[in-house]
Amino acid sequence: MSRQFTSLLAVLALAGCASIPQLDAPPAMRDPASLPLGDQAAAAHGAFPADRWWSASGDAALDQLIDEALRASPDLAAAQARARRAMAFQGQAKAATLPTLNIEGSAGAIRQSQNQGFPPGLIPGDLRDQGRIGAVLDFDLDLWGRKRSALAAATSAALAAQADLAQARLLLQAAIVSTYADLDGLFTSRDLAAARLTNAANELDLIKARQARGLDNIAAVSEAEGRLARTSAELKAVDEAISLTRNALAALAGAGPERGQSIQRPQLGAPQGLALPADLPVNLLGRRPDLVAARLSAESAEARIGVARANFYPDINLAALLGFQAIGLDNLFKESSLTANAGPALRLPLFDGGAARAGYRVARADYDEAVSLYNASLIAAIRQVADAAATKRSLAEQIAAAESAVTAAERQLAAVQQRHAAGLEDRRGALSAERALFAAKATLSALNTRNHQADIALAVALGGGFVETP
Repeated sequence: MSRQFTSLLAVLALAGCASIPQLDAPPAMRDPASLPLGDQAAAAHGAFPADRWWSASGDAALDQLIDEALRASPDLAAAQARARRAMAFQGQAKAATLPTLNIEGSAGAIRQSQNQGFPPGLIPGDLRDQGRIGAVLDFDLDLWGRKRSALAAATSAALAAQADLAQARLLLQAAIVSTYADLDGLFTSRDLAAARLTNAANELDLIKARQARGLDNIAAVSEAEGRLARTSAELKAVDEAISLTRNALAALAGAGPERGQSIQRPQLGAPQGLALPADLPVNLLGRRPDLVAARLSAESAEARIGVARANFYPDINLAALLGFQAIGLDNLFKESSLTANAGPALRLPLFDGGAARAGYRVARADYDEAVSLYNASLIAAIRQVADAAATKRSLAEQIAAAESAVTAAERQLAAVQQRHAAGLEDRRGALSAERALFAAKATLSALNTRNHQADIALAVALGGGFVETP
């Protein structure tokens, strides 16, 4: 009988194997070495960002904002909840691979029929109480690895959720640092707008005085008044932008607008120079949480193919019961009421309307999609590093030119002021030279803000201090 059962099981297993859909070869995960950075990798050697990469700016207020956000951000709390849920699913999948032991019991009353073919009086005709209690052991042999594959899928999914949480944390940090850098640039813009407003007011006073002496006409006065009004509006617009940026920072930190009002002018250090870690992009794989999450998601999808494949094969459980059963509860725990049984239970997937084949195709499609998403994430990650490096390299040249322009404008202003002091030029030349200097400083300020943003982009592109734990 044992040989017959084994032979039947083998035949059914082979039949199940033959019914598995034959699909095209799955897509391959791209090797990062096949996507070299090229000329963008030509930079000073540096290290990957530290865990608190933004602290290099030396601004304690920024550190405090990020710490508040990590504690209070609803988006981060949602990502943490998703990670906990994935870990709980992993626990369920692990529990499914282990034997289960339960205590079952029941009690009630029964009156048996007198018309069952037995002589009269043999079967009691009154209502009798009865009970049953026992320990039930159940264990799925998991011969085809269905539950083991499910556990592998759940484990990879839980690790992917942890990487997603790290990515959410990194994006939140980057959003705060980026907005904070914008605020720093806005305060510089406000300084320049206030200086331009003073310049416009001085020019208006000068032209009015010249008009009173008949040296200028009303058109020149109107033009100066228009410039003063426009400059005043620009200053108000910058003040509005500062208020909105403070509100944005408060929201990112998980607080209300009142928190934003307490944010003072940033005290950021100078932007960093371009430096890239060695052996990019290969070393990027374990440093980018989004890449790690994408790879683990593909591994989870691959394991779910194993679950779908196992659904084609017989499922065998071993079950055992040991307990007591009796009519008459006073007899329940007597030795003669002892009952026991043990043996295998077999589930044979003979006909399911094509559900198993469809499930296998779904699992394979999920895997193909996950691999494609990983490949897309890898390409995007390498591009982000290359873009940040190109921007940093270009900004270094642009900032050097802008600094030269500021120096030249300062020299020009000094020369005009000397000519004015010597009576060789009126004050209008000095006011015009001031405006030229303000324009050069505005260009340099915008470039410095972009340089801060490029530092942030590079830190995020390099993973923001994340390191995959083995």
